Amino acid sequence: MAGVAPWIERARGFFRVQWVRDARMILDGLAGRPPPPFTSRRPAVPPGIPRTLVGARSVRVVAVARETPDAISLTLVDRSGEGIAWLPGQFFTVAIRLRGEVLRRAYSASIPMAAASPAGSVRLTIKRVAGGMVSQYLNDHAAVGDVMDVFGPSGSFVVEGAPAGLVLLGGGSGVTPLLAIARDALTRLPGTRVAFVVGNRSIGDILFMEELAALESRYPVRLALRFVLSDPPSEWTGGTGMLDSATTARELDGLSLDEGCEYFVCGPAPMMESVRAALQERGVHDKSIHEERFCAPVHSVPMADVGGDIAMTAVLGGREYTFVNHAHETVLDSALGQRVPVPYSCTMGGCGACRMKLREGAMTLEEPNCLSAEERAQGYVLTCIGRATQACLLEAEAS
Repeated sequence: MAGVAPWIERARGFFRVQWVRDARMILDGLAGRPPPPFTSRRPAVPPGIPRTLVGARSVRVVAVARETPDAISLTLVDRSGEGIAWLPGQFFTVAIRLRGEVLRRAYSASIPMAAASPAGSVRLTIKRVAGGMVSQYLNDHAAVGDVMDVFGPSGSFVVEGAPAGLVLLGGGSGVTPLLAIARDALTRLPGTRVAFVVGNRSIGDILFMEELAALESRYPVRLALRFVLSDPPSEWTGGTGMLDSATTARELDGLSLDEGCEYFVCGPAPMMESVRAALQERGVHDKSIHEERFCAPVHSVPMADVGGDIAMTAVLGGREYTFVNHAHETVLDSALGQRVPVPYSCTMGGCGACRMKLREGAMTLEEPNCLSAEERAQGYVLTCIGRATQACLLEAEAS
């Protein structure tokens, strides 16, 4: 915590009211707690898609950078003039209006806050996903001057304290949060060494190749960088193969790793499972393995087919609130639209900040989401991806 305070303090110059909320989120993230709840004081909105989503931050695109043929980076600034704060490794939820509905997708910040340019902005990197409506739209159409809504920052995929070593293993777009973590650690934690293994299909698919090479040149002793390609050219001298268990073990064997390393893994699900297996085989404790998984939750039934207008009761800090969950909305959207200050952060089931206990009634949730089997068994639900099928009584945990 002490290592982070100075750069938060330096940021105060351009943070005003927003800074208080974001700084609290950052400090709680370092302490290993999920992002704290925040609430909106905006007036209720009518059914349908409002001009600005309740609780969202309205941002403007000020720069668009083509990273690879299938990936772009967007630099965003808050339209209110407030600075945007986050921890390296955290993500933001981008809400885009397409085909008459709001689609939400999570994208990580690809630089640490201290490196943002202009100051107070955030850079999000979006890789095109086959069949992905939002990623394809942004890659094809995003332009300077565009306005969109974002939620966050969210997530606990962050470095705590000052570990002796960080081992970062990323596949494809999974390198995005890892780059931010690497840049921050190399700049802010002089006693921390970083090993960074980046897996891709081909050279053209490598995100931030020049940026990573520049980091390696700047920190030749503290940064060990390895690129691994499954379809390398004939002249390739780096690692080869899919980033599976065997390849991961081989790459790690070639690195001089410190005792007490923390491992951060992000990429496609099969890759992450293989990497975890390789780490466990080496005796790495589960508590030292940190993973970030991104996927778009999908509901099993159309939103309009879930019940009708259903009565809801929420108990928050000992106070009881009543509202209606409209058939076309999630519980969270309905609650915020009716000025019920329920907790939330990412709004797409990825962080757990909106978790509440379902005391009575029934809800249906989009899948997959971040709830564990134990949390489900205890009756917890996520309001951001939940819709009521019966009248419900929800209770928030004491903060």
